[in-house]
Amino acid sequence: MKAVTADNISLSYGSKEVLHQLSLMIDKEEFFIIIGPNGAGKSSLLKGLAGTEKINSGTISLFGLDQKDYSRRELARLTALVPQGIESHFPFTVADTVLMGRSPHLGLLGAEQEEDYHIARQAMQATDTAHLAGRTLDRLSGGERQRVIIARAICQQPAILFLDEPTASLDLAHQIRIMDLLENLRLERKITVCMVSHDLNLASMYAGRLLLLKNGRVVRTGAPQEVLDEKLLEESYECPLLVDENPLSGTLRVLPVPAKFLRGK
Repeated sequence: MKAVTADNISLSYGSKEVLHQLSLMIDKEEFFIIIGPNGAGKSSLLKGLAGTEKINSGTISLFGLDQKDYSRRELARLTALVPQGIESHFPFTVADTVLMGRSPHLGLLGAEQEEDYHIARQAMQATDTAHLAGRTLDRLSGGERQRVIIARAICQQPAILFLDEPTASLDLAHQIRIMDLLENLRLERKITVCMVSHDLNLASMYAGRLLLLKNGRVVRTGAPQEVLDEKLLEESYECPLLVDENPLSGTLRVLPVPAKFLRGK
């Protein structure tokens, strides 16, 4: 079954077109990662698929039903979005913020039950944020805040999890923990994961399929071995790169080549 289907979608901000007649399909329980240079339209595509950005033309379907046919509450139960660059100007605690993920599932009175608190505690433990439960968001580092927002999305228990560069502000240890967590959610809870990433090496190790985007258009979609082609990546990112095999995982590894190593060649 297809979790997400985008058919010939376009999106513009004023007169600037950022997505041009783009089509894609994401299978249920797939780990799908969108890559591409700055300004390619990655975040706009993710927001469009998640329903937080209105497309100008084309259609987006979730599990075979047009995105427009879902109520806002139904969409919030079905999908969760972890945006990029979270800022907080309100003194919510970490525990309160994570518990907000239960909102789409609450009854008419809007009161949390013990099961909701249990789910929130599990989400904080999974993201290594339980020790921050009583702290307010404005007292957290960028990386800590990012993990809290991921915990809130997990607490929402979506069928599809959309993430915009979720590891960008994290140290190496937490990058791997979050990616492992997403993979476990996919395998154990049957969640479909769709994320944007600038880290081609993490993308190579975790993605079932990649979508390479440039100037709002699909360059190539396929398995990492098909998309992480040295010539194709150099043309897309407009810089010299080296693509070889990771000796540990056997997956492809992408290395930028500094200008000083090209001198005299």
